[in-house]
Amino acid sequence: MTLINSQELKKLISDKPDFVIIDIRTEIETKKGRIPNAKWMDASDKEFMSKIKNLDKNKTYCLYCASGDRSEMAVSFMEMNGFTNIYDLKGGISSWLAEGNKLE
Repeated sequence: MTLINSQELKKLISDKPDFVIIDIRTEIETKKGRIPNAKWMDASDKEFMSKIKNLDKNKTYCLYCASGDRSEMAVSFMEMNGFTNIYDLKGGISSWLAEGNKLE
C-alpha cells in the first residue's frame, strides 16, 4: 500500500487518464460532496467486499474515506486479493479539504 497526500493524488489524476478514485464513505457522508470524478462504493454495504474483488486488477486505484482508517483496511483487502496498483489518501477527505481542495 502506498499512502499519498492530496498533491500526489492530483498529480496522479492528471498523469493517468484511467486512474480510478473510489470514495468508500457512507451515503450520508457523501452528501457533503466527493473528490471530483470519484466513484462511490459504500464500505458499510454488505456486498462491498465482493464488489471490490470484481474490480479490474490491472487498473490503478486510490481509495479514501473520512480520515483514512476504512480506506487503509480496504486497500489491505485489495492487496490480499491480487491488486497491485493501489493508493490510500492519507488523512482521507479531511486532508483533501484541509489543503483547500474542492468537492463536487
